Amino acid sequence: MIQFPDTSRLINLRVLVVEDEYLVAKSLEATLRALGCDVIGTASTVSAACELIKSNSLDVALLDINLSPGTCEPVARALLYKQVPFVFITGYTNLNMLPDDLRGYCILTKPADAATLANALQTAATRH
Repeated sequence: MIQFPDTSRLINLRVLVVEDEYLVAKSLEATLRALGCDVIGTASTVSAACELIKSNSLDVALLDINLSPGTCEPVARALLYKQVPFVFITGYTNLNMLPDDLRGYCILTKPADAATLANALQTAATRH
């Protein structure tokens, strides 16, 4: 049985979700809201994500690695520039699509349950 973490540090945490699969994005949004997070937006493309990063104050982001076409690398770089922590989430096991300098960040495998998401977001947000 998965032990559900104390989610009090997630309440009102401003989260950006970058996910190009509509149903997966909606599921992540619902889970994050149930955990008490404030989902400031969901983006399905690199350009939409970068626009949300520019125009919003964020605490943490959840990034699907594979965004059609390409990857979320430009989004991760924009977040690094703004010093916003992030967590990768992917359905792939081969992570060679990420540059070496981005492989050290937290990577969750889809589907991630609420407890796993909560732990990863709390860890990312508190390390920052």
